[in-house]
Amino acid sequence: MLKSQSKKTLPQGSSSSQIKLYPELSAAALKAGLGKELALWFELRAINANGSSRLVVNDAVAALGEHFDYTQSTAYRLLSAGKGKLWGIKRPPLNALTPGGTTTLLSGRSNHSSGFSTTGSDALKKTPASCRLTVNPGVPESTALVRGGQGDYSTGWHSTIKLYGLERVAEYLGVSGRGRPVEVPASVFRGRGVKNAWLYASFFKPDGFKAKPISRDSIKAATGVLRRQQQRYDKVAGIKRVANFAFQQDGKGKLAPMLALVEGKCEGWWKHRRLGNTYHSRALAAHRGMTKKVNARLRHRSLERDGASCVLKRFFLSAKALLKCHNKDPEPFLLVPSRDRSIKGRLEWCLV
Repeated sequence: MLKSQSKKTLPQGSSSSQIKLYPELSAAALKAGLGKELALWFELRAINANGSSRLVVNDAVAALGEHFDYTQSTAYRLLSAGKGKLWGIKRPPLNALTPGGTTTLLSGRSNHSSGFSTTGSDALKKTPASCRLTVNPGVPESTALVRGGQGDYSTGWHSTIKLYGLERVAEYLGVSGRGRPVEVPASVFRGRGVKNAWLYASFFKPDGFKAKPISRDSIKAATGVLRRQQQRYDKVAGIKRVANFAFQQDGKGKLAPMLALVEGKCEGWWKHRRLGNTYHSRALAAHRGMTKKVNARLRHRSLERDGASCVLKRFFLSAKALLKCHNKDPEPFLLVPSRDRSIKGRLEWCLV
């Protein structure tokens, strides 16, 4: 838990103790090579504790460095990289007058106004020119914070970040629906490799939820993460992996393991058929929020654009779900109840 956290509402520039991740967004971002930008979007949403979707650039960069170990140059570089994709950045006018009496220009210099200091911002001087955002000396008391969520927010003196909403980000990443979000502690969401591992881990159900088997090849197709990198992320994020086995009913109605032929160089042998593994992450289930409403709008647009969904379902957790499904795979499997399994504690699936 962060030291700055308290039971009261966190002010602008602070971060909540949890980072909320959306599985489908994480998978699409990793596949598109936007994992760093999406991780920053999740962090900015956590920093924006009042839910206004607007942050002062200076305050956001300071909070990112304090809570998520960003350097100033990295924060500005990623803010520029994600501009127009996951957020927008509004700059003040070229001749915006600051409380210190200086006129801020995009070039980083300050024009003198009679009777006031002409010293520019130290933060602006240290920022690379290629990714510089306007930074002004001094914060007016009336606009330092976004008061009351969507209150009045003046951009006359400050460069501000406008975070795009879930629906807009999902459309940009080509996601037609979002599953239940998960939360991870902000204290562990640090480091590029660790953040990518948690984005990858959010693709799986939290521990305690029922999950279906999935192969490494299917994970690669969904997230773009290679097989060897998946194994590295499993260790970093502490993903739990459980094996699944295929069964079928014999002539007497009893369950019998399905066998698969393994061919060697000189001879072959039979072994119990393995299905894809079941994965669970250490993340906690988060509140759904606007997920249902946003999913309905995204699904409606997706059906209008691409036609009816034709995804075939192969694994079913209950007989009721199997009967209701109209898009079954030619080889459907039903989860065997724990009381009927040949080995207690092992996940077994019966071919229907």
